Amino acid sequence: MAQQTILLTRLMVGMYVIGVDRSWLQTPFLRHKFKIKDQSEIEALRRAGITEVTIDTGKGLDVVDHEPSRSALVETVLVESPAPAHPIASSAASSSLLPTVRLAENLSKAMQRRAEWIDRLNVLFEQTRITGLVQYDAACRFIDEIIGDILDRQAACYAALVLRQPDPTLHEHGLTVSTLSVMLGHSLKYPRERLQQLGIGGLMHDIGLTRLPLNIVKRQKTMSPAQQALYESHTTEGSTILEKSGSSDQAVLAIVKGHHNLTAQIEQTGETAAADHESTRLIGIIDQYDELVTGQTGLTPMSSNQALTQLYQRHRADEALSQVVSYLIRAIGVYPLYSVVALSSGEIAVVGAITPGKAHLPLLYICRDQSGKTCLPPVPLDLVHEPEGGRTIRDVRNAAREGLDVEAVLRQVAA
Repeated sequence: MAQQTILLTRLMVGMYVIGVDRSWLQTPFLRHKFKIKDQSEIEALRRAGITEVTIDTGKGLDVVDHEPSRSALVETVLVESPAPAHPIASSAASSSLLPTVRLAENLSKAMQRRAEWIDRLNVLFEQTRITGLVQYDAACRFIDEIIGDILDRQAACYAALVLRQPDPTLHEHGLTVSTLSVMLGHSLKYPRERLQQLGIGGLMHDIGLTRLPLNIVKRQKTMSPAQQALYESHTTEGSTILEKSGSSDQAVLAIVKGHHNLTAQIEQTGETAAADHESTRLIGIIDQYDELVTGQTGLTPMSSNQALTQLYQRHRADEALSQVVSYLIRAIGVYPLYSVVALSSGEIAVVGAITPGKAHLPLLYICRDQSGKTCLPPVPLDLVHEPEGGRTIRDVRNAAREGLDVEAVLRQVAA
């Protein structure tokens, strides 16, 4: 039997399906192996949220076209999959319809709150560095604040992460992983208690690094075996810190212990253990994502799209991990609200609204023309109405490196 795993976008009538990237119980199909007879069966798989299928080329057609480019993988997963029917999707859609002045105010508030949180976390992490203990109750109250703010202004909270400086401090990285984890958990309809566990786990996942020398914390591309072993000990150090500080939450301890070893087998059985392992994978993937976009290991910082594409390629052979990456891709989106993009025309624009069902065709505000001249006021461009062969988004840019103030651009639109 000749098997091949392909993206759903490459599935066609005449191919013989023998597997999908999720449980068959979550699909509308009674049979688990069948030949695709018409396009409606492919659409049913797509509506079920399936992004990859395994085919038997001995019983059906083989793939004749070429593998999609790496740069297209992220957009394929998001655009060709059904729009996720979860809170973050509906929240993002409603946020995209807000007046630009409200968008600017939300972003301003999110950045202000993040700056306040970073200052408070600096004190908390420094105390841990000195005492070897963490103020766990204070961290739990802190996460309550984060969850409340995220539920109020999710898109702006994500934008505040994107607009930060690269190479963050340990506590800034913890705040980012915590924020993104809560966003993703909320999108998956996790209950409040589990969001709290994700938030604490994300915030504390690297707390063990506070007990290691700074040259190990700011690790380089390569380390000696002794340095690598010392660095890897931070997961054990972290769980020790939490236990000594009075934490008995097994889900949080599992995240701190296991976020660097995502392929480890679950020692315990049962629903609780499975949920803890799922939370650990989620935190681990987001941890890797933030390392890629900020260049924490001495690498060149990537755009969100580049990082998501690399994660998708890195974990596509592991069903559980690739599913988490797919969830993250859908939650963040191809071109998130507030992001800065470069067009095929050479113009630079800010994403001002997400088009429901067409996330790859947002409403833009062009703030710099082809010659690099600032557009005052910014010029609106709805890509849905762009003619065939017209302007398209070429890539996502870093606002700071482009010298752009996204909040100012939105206020100029509203003026």
